[in-house]
Amino acid sequence: MSTASMPSNTPDQASVLQGVTWAEYVRYRDDPANHGLRMTYDRGVLEIMTLSYAHELISLLIHNFITLWQLQHEIDGQPAGSMTLRSQVLSQGLEGDQTYYIQRASDVLGQKEIDAEQIPPDLAIEVDHTRASIRKMPIYAKLGVAEVWQWRNESLTVQRLKNGEYVEISESVALLGFPLDQLRAAIARRNDVSQTVLLQEFRKSIEQDRGRRPNA
Repeated sequence: MSTASMPSNTPDQASVLQGVTWAEYVRYRDDPANHGLRMTYDRGVLEIMTLSYAHELISLLIHNFITLWQLQHEIDGQPAGSMTLRSQVLSQGLEGDQTYYIQRASDVLGQKEIDAEQIPPDLAIEVDHTRASIRKMPIYAKLGVAEVWQWRNESLTVQRLKNGEYVEISESVALLGFPLDQLRAAIARRNDVSQTVLLQEFRKSIEQDRGRRPNA
């Protein structure tokens, strides 16, 4: 079955293993044969997930909107994709759907490998398209990811780390001024029009907004 013909509501598939040591998790995670799998590890419990077309469609739409916004507003940044964030001290690890260095982009520029425990991303995208066995938000918090955009139950929220816990906020701090409502509207239309159309509309709206500014 081709990707285009897959139903948009197909859920992700997950398996859970108990009693997995840190060394076993690292070996599983670093095995090139498992490159396409998403893994979440929390103190002996390992969840292995294969991602559906529906999951990836949302993740890439958010990523492309962010990239277009950064380009149009000349916002420096380093995307880190779904790189693994993990800490042996915490015995926890996961991959975001997308991760970004924005405020700390200069800290990772030119690096071949990033120690996310020392330099956590400024922003992560978390698409919850199935009922996960391991709660990911507490792991993001422990790893020090400053902001997470979480999509679940057809809703996109912005979670900001404050005093070790995430608090929902109305506007992004990592990407000041980002039009979240336009992104939400685009996600809602993802099954009706192509992503190309949604991006063209978003680019046009950005250009029009900049054209209306007195100092544009």
